[in-house]
Amino acid sequence: MNDGPDISEAQALARVEELIRSVLTGVTPTPGMDLIPTSLADHPCIPDEGNILTGDIYIVRTYYLTGIPKERLVEAARHIQANWEKAGHKITSTHAFDQGEPQLSGWTDDDFRLAVETVERDSTLQFLFSVVSPCFPPDKPSSP
Repeated sequence: MNDGPDISEAQALARVEELIRSVLTGVTPTPGMDLIPTSLADHPCIPDEGNILTGDIYIVRTYYLTGIPKERLVEAARHIQANWEKAGHKITSTHAFDQGEPQLSGWTDDDFRLAVETVERDSTLQFLFSVVSPCFPPDKPSSP
């Protein structure tokens, strides 16, 4: 994880949620969002070199996007890509669109990441969709 902007935990969470809403706007049919509960935990940042934790954390929100028929996955992925780029963010990788199992990833200028993968779940192809914040110091607990 890269050192990101100077943000609070609340700001990082708000930004992740805003990116999720904006990137999924207009995707049809409107996907259901099954939250992966483990994505709710704080995730420790590990420096690029070494294995000593920095004390910083990052936020991830990962969902299975449900209800998009297999034949509309590519269309939905292109819509997600267009929304991301329209907002001024970068798509850094696209893969397997021509095979009907699109994958894409990208970054924002403030170091938030997007990932969309096509996965099989319950015998159905679905998107595994994530937005990840940059690293930041955790909020200090308030005094009683």
